This record gives sequence, C-alpha cells and structure tokens, in this order.
Amino acid sequence: YKHDNLTSLMDTLQPQHPDVGVFQIENHIFPKNHFEPSGKFHLPQWRGVPGINILEHIYREDPARNIYHPYKMIVQPRMVEQTSVHEVLKYFGQTYRVPLEVCRLIHVRVALRGSLTLEQLNVDKRLWDFQEKLISNVDKVLGKLGFLMSEN
Repeated sequence: YKHDNLTSLMDTLQPQHPDVGVFQIENHIFPKNHFEPSGKFHLPQWRGVPGINILEHIYREDPARNIYHPYKMIVQPRMVEQTSVHEVLKYFGQTYRVPLEVCRLIHVRVALRGSLTLEQLNVDKRLWDFQEKLISNVDKVLGKLGFLMSEN
C-alpha cells in the first residue's frame, strides 16, 4: 500500500482520474481464526477492547476471482445516484479499480475459502509498516473512549 491514510490516497487518485465517480478497492480476507504466532501485537493495553486487532492477522486468502468478488467503494457523492452494498447502480462518470500495489482493503472475518490450510494462505505483513502510527492513533481513540487498559 502506498498511503497511510485515506486523505493521502484520494489526494493522489482524484487528480489522476478526474472523471471517476467510483473508485473500487479490492477486498482481501484475513481469516480471523489464524493469528500471527509470536503475539507481538497482542498488546496489553488493548485487552478487553471489543473487536479484532488487525495487526494480529497476517494470513491472507487469495481472492477467488473466478466467482463473484465484491469490491468496496469510495464514491464521489455528486457523481452517484444509487448504490447497493458492493456496487453502484446509477452513476455519472467512470469507475476505476485501484491497483493492489496502491491500496487494498484488509477484512478480518470468517474465511471465505475455509478449506485452505495455513500453508495455502499468504503471509502479508505490509500493515506492520504502519504499526507505529496505527497503534498511536488507536491508543488515542481508545483513551478518549475510556477503553484503554492500564499496563499494570
């Protein structure tokens, strides 16, 4: 991924593609039952926080592109009239599939291809390149919400 935030991504994409009303981002599944083995991101201050720590999930499924493969969307509201969950039904302008090396969506959930073994999954630690900023920002939000645990 080339950007560490949505604003930076869109500041790059929009001038390059001014006629695009729908940017499609490929969804990548990281099965929630497989964890990074060292536990380096099992952070004590996040103990008890509801949800999933995406830094703990490094095993990625290859998308089954031969079947329906939904994308997530970033839309220009003035260029879109009607959407469903994964597709734009009525729009003005063009659509653009953002290349994987620019952006991809990390989706930690139940495996779509549940028959795959751990060895058949890809190790993807790219998110770790953003760990310092990500952990700091999450800690700030959790602190404001009263979820941050003391390390005692």
